[in-house]
Amino acid sequence: MRRTLLIIAALATSALCAWVAAPALSLRPYMPGAADFESRLPQAQRLAEDAGAASAGGNGRGARAHEGARWITPPVTAPHRFDLVGVAREPRELEIRARDRGGEWSEWVEQADGTPIYVDGADEAQVRAPFQPRGELHFVNVSGTGGSAADSLLKGARSAINSAFISAASGFVAEAAAPKPKLVSRAAWGADLAEGGCPPRGPPEYGEVRAAVIHHTVNANEYTPAEAPGIVLGICRFHVYGNGWNDIGYQALVDRFGRLYKGRAGGVGSAVVGAQAQGFNSQTTAIASIGSNDTLKLNRKARAAVIGYLAWKLALHGVVPATGATQLTSGGGSLSRYPVGAVVTLPRVIGHRDVGATECPGNALWAQIAAIRKLVQKRIKSYAKR
Repeated sequence: MRRTLLIIAALATSALCAWVAAPALSLRPYMPGAADFESRLPQAQRLAEDAGAASAGGNGRGARAHEGARWITPPVTAPHRFDLVGVAREPRELEIRARDRGGEWSEWVEQADGTPIYVDGADEAQVRAPFQPRGELHFVNVSGTGGSAADSLLKGARSAINSAFISAASGFVAEAAAPKPKLVSRAAWGADLAEGGCPPRGPPEYGEVRAAVIHHTVNANEYTPAEAPGIVLGICRFHVYGNGWNDIGYQALVDRFGRLYKGRAGGVGSAVVGAQAQGFNSQTTAIASIGSNDTLKLNRKARAAVIGYLAWKLALHGVVPATGATQLTSGGGSLSRYPVGAVVTLPRVIGHRDVGATECPGNALWAQIAAIRKLVQKRIKSYAKR
């Protein structure tokens, strides 16, 4: 009897170990999966005139603080620790600050274009705006620390097993070259995770590609290579579960290390309709810089990746020369610069602000677009000679 019990215990232990280790035995970096939670915004208080002006400040995307901020909420304690946060379904510009792991409050950071801010671990948030903010704060945890202590321990163990597995296997794996730019797959940034992933709400829609729109995204400019996929997952979760969109808004993204990411599902080579430029979504494609480019230009690696991707994408859809112009018809919308039915002539590579009521993609990146446009065409011509 005792022998039988020992065998059963050994089998149970083996099964438990296999259950813990199985998701980590992959050459793809382990993703713990994202978790979303919301808290209702408490009643905002009216700021005194001088207090609103005095409270303006910040850096990054927060540098352009709302000097006209007139309403501020009390601090909101989140149900769990979070890495990204924004006011759900709120397209207007407002500002958020968060309290980090050390109990320090960040400077105020702008939330705009329905995209959250990145905080890399916080437990409280506060909102201020020129209008009275209402609704829900939508939090996303992408670091695996948003659940119970046991859940965090499990994810930590799997991350350690995964790192060891990749290290052991690295000497035996060769990377295959591809005829198009290499993109981090949706699976690799966590979209396909069974738990905490970011599946689309429904099937993709298809339009046409007549121009490319360049964006910037969250406020963070100092993330690590390991953090970047989680930021993409967090943006996707906010777009889907915070804004109620079908999928992540962009067809592609690029991080500061020059790595490209597949965005909205439906085929990176197809004319998938995204949420990148209201009124023009079915006529354009987009690539988004992961970071803030108000004052910081794309670095050499990120710019080269954007050029390579757009050259491939525009040539694929016959949008040449990239330095030429195209005509687009506006579908209108509150976030569009043009009313419904307006026919506008624009360059084939543009910034989000060229069609949207926004400052995106930031002054520094917007100033680079003319040069990017020329280099995209130069790359297309070099492809044609091969």
